[in-house]
Amino acid sequence: MTSRLRVVQGGAVLLEPVTADPWEFQADCVEAFVASWRARGFSPVTVENDIGLLERTLTALCRRTA
Repeated sequence: MTSRLRVVQGGAVLLEPVTADPWEFQADCVEAFVASWRARGFSPVTVENDIGLLERTLTALCRRTA
């Protein structure tokens, strides 16, 4: 049986919040979400499509600055 696990580069989880700024926190969360999808092996097309959907949703909810 072949293993579906693979080693991905990462680091230790911080115990305290990195920032108190809600926009920066949101950006960090989105970045971590995308990284988890890539680490789980989703195709680049799927990841890019879902990033676009997430960005449009955040914009519609006035939760995106750019």
